[in-house]
Amino acid sequence: MMYIATELDVNGRLLRGNVRMPDKEGRFPAIIFLHGFTVWKTGPQRLYEEFAREAVKAGFCVIRFDFYGTGESDGDFHEMTIGSEMNETEAIYRWAAGQDYVDSQNIFLGGHSMGALIAVLEAPKLRPAGIFGWATALTMPYQAGQRTRNMNGPTERGWDIDGLELSREFMEEACRMNFQEMAKGYQGPVLLIHGTKDVDIPVESSYVLKQIYGDCCELMTIEGANHRFLSLKWKHEVYDKTITFIRNHLN
Repeated sequence: MMYIATELDVNGRLLRGNVRMPDKEGRFPAIIFLHGFTVWKTGPQRLYEEFAREAVKAGFCVIRFDFYGTGESDGDFHEMTIGSEMNETEAIYRWAAGQDYVDSQNIFLGGHSMGALIAVLEAPKLRPAGIFGWATALTMPYQAGQRTRNMNGPTERGWDIDGLELSREFMEEACRMNFQEMAKGYQGPVLLIHGTKDVDIPVESSYVLKQIYGDCCELMTIEGANHRFLSLKWKHEVYDKTITFIRNHLN
């Protein structure tokens, strides 16, 4: 298994990421995985890192970056908005398509929570080979608002959210966005996975997305699973289903 650490400048914002791929020559189907809100590219309890390793074993290349203001990337958390992450995702996608180890006809875009939301919002423009969302944060403004009410603050720029500063700009922009309308227009294959006991983003939000995508969307619910799939059984169900979905939709 090969590992590459990389950097990407997006309009003066330096992002840091990594690529995992099989240890052989060739162009590989690629998965761009977008991390969730207040976490970074390894994920809670290494949720994303372990998925990347399983996907590489299945023959895929996996690309993950920390969004600006998170993880190892430059910037501060208060500079992050949904719009900024959408712009960064587009830059990551274009960069990935130009790498000599990526099969540009088989790039899949997905993520967890807010990362899954970003994938859904960018899919109509980027038109990846397929998209997947784990606990897609369709109710992001409400979820973020709930957390700000339970945190210390307010601060000069917004709120203290678990030791990170969330900006007012983030909330104002998110409240202006109509995520359901923005998701429309993508006609490729879609996989949605959601835990039935997710108290952060209700499972009903994935049913709303299923109605938008119609027959091209597959929705899998995991009985009893929480927002972060914090169980060996749950996360391996997520991994297996996602890898099978991607394998079944290769061009």
